[in-house]
Amino acid sequence: MKILITEFRQESNSFNPTNSTLAFWRQTGEYEGDEVRQQFAGQPCAVGGFLQVLAESEHQPEVVCGTVMACQSGGIAEQSVMDHYMSKLIAQIKDNLPLDGVFISYHGALVTTEYDDPEGEITRRVRELVGDSTVIAVSTDLHAYISATLVDNANVVLAYLTYPHVDYFETGARVARLGLECITGKRKPVTAWVPVPMIVPAASYSTLKGGFKAVIDFGNSLKLQHKIIDFSVYQMQPWLDIPDPNSSVVVAAYCQEDAAKYAQQLAELLYAKRHEFSVQLMPVAEVINRASDPDERKPVILVDSADSCNAGAAGDNMAVAAQILASGCTFRAAAVVNDEKAAQKAHRLGVGATAEFTLGASRDKRSQAVTVQAYVKSLHDGVFRQEGPAGRGMTQRIGTTAVLRVGNLDIVVCEWMAGNGDPQLYRAHGIEPTLYDLVVVKASTSFRVAYEKLAGVICEANTPGSASSDLKSLPFERLPRNIYPWVDEDVLDWSVRFTREMK
Repeated sequence: MKILITEFRQESNSFNPTNSTLAFWRQTGEYEGDEVRQQFAGQPCAVGGFLQVLAESEHQPEVVCGTVMACQSGGIAEQSVMDHYMSKLIAQIKDNLPLDGVFISYHGALVTTEYDDPEGEITRRVRELVGDSTVIAVSTDLHAYISATLVDNANVVLAYLTYPHVDYFETGARVARLGLECITGKRKPVTAWVPVPMIVPAASYSTLKGGFKAVIDFGNSLKLQHKIIDFSVYQMQPWLDIPDPNSSVVVAAYCQEDAAKYAQQLAELLYAKRHEFSVQLMPVAEVINRASDPDERKPVILVDSADSCNAGAAGDNMAVAAQILASGCTFRAAAVVNDEKAAQKAHRLGVGATAEFTLGASRDKRSQAVTVQAYVKSLHDGVFRQEGPAGRGMTQRIGTTAVLRVGNLDIVVCEWMAGNGDPQLYRAHGIEPTLYDLVVVKASTSFRVAYEKLAGVICEANTPGSASSDLKSLPFERLPRNIYPWVDEDVLDWSVRFTREMK
């Protein structure tokens, strides 16, 4: 048995005006062959899950490590990025034919300058190369856009079951186990896909409580009762301006009837919960007032989800910082911003220097910038490990980094932030969140697992940015307004499509 594993993963944001280039992708790294094992074996990621399940399999497959490319979320990817990846992958597949399986880790919400659905197109091209008898098994984020093209060409499609995401590794393992079963099992699993006509803001739900938890709990109950093999519920990343959007459900079972029945039930339940997926945004001034109140529990976490790099925003908006400074900021506050030039200037000046800095609007010219006198408090290489639990131990690289102090406001200034929802984005650079009154977190929901343990109060703020939770305010040009929240009608008939059958 021979199985090739590979990864091509980024979450795109159609409203970020700065495209993601190949150079930007390579900041995270590009690996193949033994480098993949060295970098990802045992790590809390989908590729790590692939490697462990295949290593422990009684079938002892030969594992070919194809190219692994993953990137911090951002603007639409230049087509040259996909072309580069495909030139590598096609050669690797051809050199190793015949293959019993190709296991692919995607995010699922990638867009390139030429393709609205690059994951579907890549899977289609892989299918052309390997033929009908090879199992193509795909892992994705639960914010993926699942297309008919992807479903038609893959045998297995599964996503994370948690949000905040804490099951990257487990998802890779689930996909690898189901992929192996498709190759070796006497009964061949079949997967049903049901699109759901809705998109909702990512800050409005989690699997820890509420309506979305109820949907996931129902799916898990079906697994426990052995009515299905596995399932995934997709809340499509809502900042994709594409012509055929959908959230969706997939269910794997041993017969089409069961897969279809339970996929329809999950889809109906997800859609029935749609009104629960809304978020109440608080004015920034109100959050600042709470941070300045001596009786309020600290730290106050000001959630700036609209400028979240995890959601593909530029991470360079100083609108919140501007209001903090305008308030007089008699309390201790911490913020973070992407600004490569300012970080480099701080490194040139050195620790202890005071100078004028213009911060913000370094990537998205629609973002707000501020000009301030700042003290260079510390300088860093921008390399840190996440404390988790999500991605615990994973290394993040945010480039040249400095901490600037403006009055009582400390600002982490970096080239490109990552690990937005992990406290180590601050702690690794000398800022202990529990010692501050107000901490700005540029993330949607991913931060909650870590920050709810240390926060006094968490406030979702009404901030500007290309990842706004107010979906109707975003400048969609191609996305049709025939889905929720623009149209709010009951769905009477749920269409079902099945992944590719094994030959």
